[in-house]
Amino acid sequence: MTRLRPLLIILALAIATGLTGCGGSAYLYEPVDSGTFLARAERASDGPIHIATAVPGREETERIFGIDLYDQGIQPVWLQVENTGDTLARYALVSTDAEYFSPLEVAYMNRRGYSAEARDAMNERFHNLAMPRYVEPGETQSGFVFTHADWGAKGFNVDVFSGGESFNFTFLLRVPGFEPDYARIDLDALYADDEILDYETDALQEAIRNLPCCSGDRPGEESGEPINLVLVGVGQELLRALLRSGWRETSVEEAAGLEPQYLYGRQQDAIFRYDTIGGDGFYELRFWKAPFRSGDDNVYAGQARHFYRWIGSVTRFDADVDNARNFAAQKFLYGQTLKENAWIAGKEVVPATSFWDTLINTPYFTDGYRIVLWLSAEPVSTFDVGSRTWDPPPRWLQQ
Repeated sequence: MTRLRPLLIILALAIATGLTGCGGSAYLYEPVDSGTFLARAERASDGPIHIATAVPGREETERIFGIDLYDQGIQPVWLQVENTGDTLARYALVSTDAEYFSPLEVAYMNRRGYSAEARDAMNERFHNLAMPRYVEPGETQSGFVFTHADWGAKGFNVDVFSGGESFNFTFLLRVPGFEPDYARIDLDALYADDEILDYETDALQEAIRNLPCCSGDRPGEESGEPINLVLVGVGQELLRALLRSGWRETSVEEAAGLEPQYLYGRQQDAIFRYDTIGGDGFYELRFWKAPFRSGDDNVYAGQARHFYRWIGSVTRFDADVDNARNFAAQKFLYGQTLKENAWIAGKEVVPATSFWDTLINTPYFTDGYRIVLWLSAEPVSTFDVGSRTWDPPPRWLQQ
């Protein structure tokens, strides 16, 4: 009897394992049109290609797919492509998200706890609802692309190729359940019409040159970090350019937990962040709408900063503020949102040597330059970016 006990234990484990495979939860979901996101669809056309697109919110996504995909950092984007031309059209998924999730990958990530039949149903559901790559002439195809989640506005591209031509679309859709920090203020009402000055090239250069050197920890003080970045463009186009370049919005709740910086007597109008790979740190942009413009373009005085992980989840301010400025400029360049740029030598130069000198208490060091960026919501090739000759650029760009 003693010798039989190990054999009985092994047999019981095998039976239990088999029963576990047969058990598990059922896979439940609702029809695609169970939510209201299709009514929020935006549309655009170019030649024979007509696009409709919408982004379901967290609750709508859970109803459609039976799983809280947002909790996993996955966000489905619904697309409809109508091809009224006479040649085959091909949709490039990488244009919407360069690292999109495949349908069966998402299903596999959520297989645990479901029965074998439920897993098969899940695979079939995700596969059947995926956006096809090809659209025949005279046909319309629709489906979902599984992208990385953006919690605020969702900015993305849709590139379609047909008949030797490319048709490029850029969308900016608001995701339900998220309120960005800049929604708390009316940017158009910050200044009265007679308070806003309109500057052409030379006057614009001097106005930007004469911006305060730094933000303040409190109104009326210059105790913060340098104003080292200036954006020029129309409001919505600037937002699209920021999102297309990988910067994410900050929610009202998240912004309320951050130390404010002040300029023009008020705290920042908006905060955007770019999270580094692996979550080891982030870059941060803060902007204030300036009391002047250039033609139809608004001007935003900005501040680029970098924070890196120090101990545990605690981050530390990177004293090399020029690195943050340069990183931000490169994100716009390689995000193909930069039309023109110009350099302005700032008022305050803090040599790196002073940062290490205990006799001079500086929280950062900088070459004193600020870069001015004219942004576009539409893609701009890196070979087509223009430069305005205002001041000679920093030495490292002259070599």
